[in-house]
Amino acid sequence: MKKILIILLIGISNITFSQTMTEIDSVSYEMCGYLKNLEIKNDTLKINTLYEKQLYPYLAKFEQSQAEKIGKQVYYRLQRNCVEFRNLLERLEPPKEAVTRITEKPKPEISKKQLKEFYYFENAGDTTRVKMEKGKWTDSFSDNTTSNLTYNWINETEFELVFMESNNETRSNSSVKGDKYIYQILSKEDGYYQMTLNIPGQETFEKFKMYYE
Repeated sequence: MKKILIILLIGISNITFSQTMTEIDSVSYEMCGYLKNLEIKNDTLKINTLYEKQLYPYLAKFEQSQAEKIGKQVYYRLQRNCVEFRNLLERLEPPKEAVTRITEKPKPEISKKQLKEFYYFENAGDTTRVKMEKGKWTDSFSDNTTSNLTYNWINETEFELVFMESNNETRSNSSVKGDKYIYQILSKEDGYYQMTLNIPGQETFEKFKMYYE
């Protein structure tokens, strides 16, 4: 997504003060609503129109000094808050491993014995080590950055992650303290767990593979 992020930053100017995440989220929801009603079939034209008609006019009233920071925050929060925007980005730059989005919660097929600590690879291809210990969840990334979350089991196959902090660029811009994510373990396969992810308030379940060693 880096190419798209660079495109987003071109033309941004006039940002002076730091926006609160509530304001950033408000902008992202407004942009999401605009995107849903945008009747343009060409995806490149669609994302350019979204930026030109929604994002750039909003940023034009501020000074340039904070342009990159605010641009990144809107970009990453829009991905988190807007399924349509995630779909659009994936069509423009297909991930190495596709994520399947479904609207019906699937049923797990996994034994208690298979529910244990595991490692996984991110879809982008970077190795991420996960440590679960006493309610604390730590992601350690290949660039030596980390993310700290808490976890709580909802039932035998579902757990809730609550974001605390991160020094990883993507994670620190896409999540704020208190953000919640619901994971469900569906099955254990050869080399990976089949999982779903749901962001509370969204009606989609993202089905993906979480690899282990």
